Amino acid sequence: MISQLIPIFGSRTKSQEIFLLLENLKPVVRQGFYPSELPAVEKFCWQNKLHLSQSKYKVLLADQTDYSNKGIKIPNNDPRQGMTWTYISKEEPKVLLAEYYELINNHQALGQILGYPACCVNYFKQQFNISNTNLQLPPSNPWTNLTLRDQDYVILSHFPCSSDCEASIELAKKYFSLLVRKDKSWAEELFRRLNYKSKTPQPAGGV
Repeated sequence: MISQLIPIFGSRTKSQEIFLLLENLKPVVRQGFYPSELPAVEKFCWQNKLHLSQSKYKVLLADQTDYSNKGIKIPNNDPRQGMTWTYISKEEPKVLLAEYYELINNHQALGQILGYPACCVNYFKQQFNISNTNLQLPPSNPWTNLTLRDQDYVILSHFPCSSDCEASIELAKKYFSLLVRKDKSWAEELFRRLNYKSKTPQPAGGV
């Protein structure tokens, strides 16, 4: 299922997020798309009765990679090639609220509606600023490991407040359990990669 979504959403990580949304494990998905990518995304949402809302601005990524944490907002009519934040959910009010919270820089409310742990939302709110945009921590376990997200290997979509954050690990295991049931070969590869890059390798727990 996830591999079938990649041609539409452009990466395995984005497709994985949509898959978790379709399976009711995520309330809202927030992803960035370029103009050429949006028609296919919009068509998929329409076909699958998903609601979609887009930011009222574009973002120019500072280092020209899809995983940059630095960017500047530009108007939608700016001729430069920017990425539009897109919010997708089964519930229309949630996408509208997510778009609004991001527009007014309400990180607390945005994190909550995206389903992130409260401790991690508070961590982001306190630590994130223009000179500290990468809150990625050294990994101590595969569940909260973000170091391979630029290679499409990641389980979580938020910055954990610590590598051993219990709420984040619980969330990651919930996501991973579904991946094992629905796409075991991908789940095994994902865990192997993330576990190898962790400081303290852990058994896959029956994977």
